[in-house]
Amino acid sequence: MHTSPLVRYLLLLLCSVLFVGCAAGSSQQQTHQNVPHYSPIINSLVATTGCGHPSPIAQGNSDFQTIAADPAKAEGSQTRTYRIYIPSMYQDQQQLPVVLVFHGYGGRSYEIEEITGFSDLAEQQHFIVVYPDGLEDGHNNAQFWANGGAADSYGIDDVQFVSDVLNDVQRKFCVDAHRIYATGFSNGGGMTDFLACRLAMRIAAFAPVSGNFLPTPGGCHPGRPVSILEIHGTADTTVPYNGDSSSPNHPPGSEEAIPAWLHNWAVRDGCTRGLEPFLQTASFIAEQWTGCQGHVAVVHYRIEGGGHIWPDAIGDQTCASVIWKFFQNYSLTTA
Repeated sequence: MHTSPLVRYLLLLLCSVLFVGCAAGSSQQQTHQNVPHYSPIINSLVATTGCGHPSPIAQGNSDFQTIAADPAKAEGSQTRTYRIYIPSMYQDQQQLPVVLVFHGYGGRSYEIEEITGFSDLAEQQHFIVVYPDGLEDGHNNAQFWANGGAADSYGIDDVQFVSDVLNDVQRKFCVDAHRIYATGFSNGGGMTDFLACRLAMRIAAFAPVSGNFLPTPGGCHPGRPVSILEIHGTADTTVPYNGDSSSPNHPPGSEEAIPAWLHNWAVRDGCTRGLEPFLQTASFIAEQWTGCQGHVAVVHYRIEGGGHIWPDAIGDQTCASVIWKFFQNYSLTTA
């Protein structure tokens, strides 16, 4: 069949366009594949997908897990770590609660695990414990949490890290997404407060211990009433009960006095009654605000003469037991 020069030209032109388009599409796809994808912060209930899969960690043991990190939000680090304890009675079809435990300034995940005794309690009470590791501050080579205030200038997004940790835990283990909780000591207590402001739609309740409560950039807007338990010693010289500290043992900032911090949470939660004592001994006073919106409570254990330490005991209970009993009263709803 005879083909005119015009038709041949048009056919050649069409083939050239198709070839260039395919090559460009292939190049764009290759470029896209080489760009790492980082998940956004998720401040809502997330469906657990780890049920039905064998645990990557031997039951009754703790071990480290490594996850990808966005270097722009992690001081150039491409990976970050957390430590996790899986109780010996773990079954991959039974959803378990999770307690996040944050170390203090200069601490490590394995140290706060030993200090708090949460893994021992998790073995008895049948829940999972996650101990995230902070980044080093670059000056003292001390791990810390960027929980607002002056620490925000470090350019670290630890809320992103916690969101990523929870994503990873829920992919690997059988987790009850409605019963995820957070606690921590000192700078880790400050991080717990920061999460109450930023991840309250994903974490059910919060219990900072001797927390350094710094101003939250942009203000604290949790999006719902939040259950808070705070434990603090009246003789704490690192994070003083009544206000600011010049101690070098944590990132600089202007800590709120504990009574003022508690009052602010009571106001956020719309509490109508408090501060009322409900338990008192020679060593501590337990107080609370009640009549709060959403059936939450703001609870405070004031350790008389207590210093800047994780208390060995509060009355006849361990500190971890007091916190766990508080957590068991709360869970997130699907609303």
